[in-house]
Amino acid sequence: MAAMTTKINVYYWGFLGRQTPIVRMLEHTGTEYNMITDRAVFADVMSKFGNTSSDCFAPPCVKDGDFVISQSTACSMYIGKKLNLTPPGYDDYKTMQWLSDIVDVFEGGVGKSNEHGPTLKKFLEGGRWVSLMSNLESGIKGPFYLGAEPCAADFFLASMISHRASSLFAPIKDKYGFDAMANFPKAQGVHDALASTDAWKNYSALNPMFGPIKEEILNAYNDEA
Repeated sequence: MAAMTTKINVYYWGFLGRQTPIVRMLEHTGTEYNMITDRAVFADVMSKFGNTSSDCFAPPCVKDGDFVISQSTACSMYIGKKLNLTPPGYDDYKTMQWLSDIVDVFEGGVGKSNEHGPTLKKFLEGGRWVSLMSNLESGIKGPFYLGAEPCAADFFLASMISHRASSLFAPIKDKYGFDAMANFPKAQGVHDALASTDAWKNYSALNPMFGPIKEEILNAYNDEA
């Protein structure tokens, strides 16, 4: 792993998306970094933008000295370990599993269901959501995955919950009374613990990528499929 001799470069579009856990970990530890959103510079490190010698395709991407890595899960694990966010019991392979599980829930599950109201309701209230989230709950000791101190998986989970809370879960709860996170106190606790820190609350450089759920989708939530 590269030594901390120069600022870490984080490459992503001009909003908080899949690079969010990376940014949150850097902010949490007070680590200086460059957030690069200028697409003209992406070609320096990513093949999608013209760097034919790079094996990193697209954002999010992290450059640390001469070391370059992409994919949100890999970047998050790298930054977490780089910043010593490795509490007692930390294991690379278990963390890799947790991040993959979180992606399955929030991108493979919620992300593939939120463009159609009845489909979204079926996912959230039909058992699949409960099954996937209960699996995440089982891995969390509390207040964080490994106990008292957070690791990369905590920032990854908190970022996913944060994105969906304001854009999706809150509007559904307000309109229909269904609280998607009500039965998952440990996962919600991970989010709440990190979101209550000054580093999280005071960050304002980029806005989240997700706006509120489309009104027509929300209004169709209780319609017949």
